[in-house]
Amino acid sequence: MVLLLAPLAAAFSPLAAQQAQPTSQSSSPSASSGSSSAPDVQVTKTTKTTTWYASPTWIILGLIVLALVIVLVSVGRSRTTVIKN
Repeated sequence: MVLLLAPLAAAFSPLAAQQAQPTSQSSSPSASSGSSSAPDVQVTKTTKTTTWYASPTWIILGLIVLALVIVLVSVGRSRTTVIKN
């Protein structure tokens, strides 16, 4: 179990995060152009939320349950007619 989780621990360690970031600034475009001002970067994150009954997962699950109920009702219904004299 420890052998399976060791690569995950190494991937999420702070040391691995620091190694992934570039350390030299000479490769950035702003440093090579000679401009001292940093570009204005705006990041917006919008989260789309839907109600539970509009979720595709619940719609598909509802259709499967509805089909199962229809099949069970049709199987449970007797198709023979009994005539008593």
